[in-house]
Amino acid sequence: MRVGELAQSHIFLLSALLAVVFVFIVASYFFVLLMGYGFFFLTPEGLTLSAKSFYFPVMLFLLIGFYTPIQLSAGSAFAFALLIFVLCFIAAWRWRESFHVAVAKSFSRPFSGLFSNFLFAMPIISSMIYAAVLAIIYSQDFLGVPTGAPSWPEGTTLHEMFLDIAYAPLSEELGFRIIPMGLFTLFFVLLVGRKIRGSGFRFLVTSLLYPEGAKKMAGLPNVGENGIWRGISSGEWMLILATSVVFAFAHVLSGIGWEVGKATSVLVQGFFFALTYLAYGFEAPILLHWFFNYYIFFFDPDVVSKFFPTLYSLLSVVELSILALGIVGWVLFTVTGIRKLLGWRRMKLYKVAVTQIS
Repeated sequence: MRVGELAQSHIFLLSALLAVVFVFIVASYFFVLLMGYGFFFLTPEGLTLSAKSFYFPVMLFLLIGFYTPIQLSAGSAFAFALLIFVLCFIAAWRWRESFHVAVAKSFSRPFSGLFSNFLFAMPIISSMIYAAVLAIIYSQDFLGVPTGAPSWPEGTTLHEMFLDIAYAPLSEELGFRIIPMGLFTLFFVLLVGRKIRGSGFRFLVTSLLYPEGAKKMAGLPNVGENGIWRGISSGEWMLILATSVVFAFAHVLSGIGWEVGKATSVLVQGFFFALTYLAYGFEAPILLHWFFNYYIFFFDPDVVSKFFPTLYSLLSVVELSILALGIVGWVLFTVTGIRKLLGWRRMKLYKVAVTQIS
């Protein structure tokens, strides 16, 4: 077998293995989504909590927000959050290239094709962020920089904690990503875009829910057609960084127990939440936030051992798969970056040589 054919066979096997792992982890998303429903509505503690009423926060613009004017039942608030998550998964499955099409094509195209559909890309994106966050936290702990942990009021049940962290992706992503970044896209496109195709209302909604689509409607460079570096403007990069910084320090200043070390890990999370919002749409940051709140909650040994003891082994396999995929993702990212850097350097030297000869 030739070297080229051997390399191609290795790439095919790696692509096939990654596709299987991706589908396995995506299946775990839907499984854990149902676990959350059962945990909240099919347990005595959850049913008791669902009948209680609370004021829920609504974030409008970064740190600006309010609480609902009337108390809402915990059951209705959780059901609403669950409905939004389901809608986000549907959007992630269908938008841009459909999930099943991305799976079918994953065996015959470069690794960059993994990112053509967000739901298919979500396992490696979320795993890489998760691995990076853990590395940051453990490194900071080793250096004596405390991360802290949320301090719940005495007597807070696991179900109350779950309700709080399950609701957070909706409120926080609305205030930190969708409204500020969506409005920026609206004004940016109106300012520099070409003739906009479509009605004004449709354009407003598209800017908030799918910034990539708004830029396409105005004939501007976008991630799908031009890639990350050319598809995101310098103003958008500045906004990604600004919202991530505010998001990070909002956690530290929240007064619920997080310490200064929390800022760095949340900064990384916020950066990717914002980046995926511009690249894929509203569903991407909500689902990534869901991953770190709702999904990861069920990997807590206290929760699993008490409510889902028979699933402990399965969830352990899923967690190991996520960590392994995150490490593999960073290795592939590093190798790809080095190869591009070396290729760019060789091209530069070639151009210098040609210039000297001519």
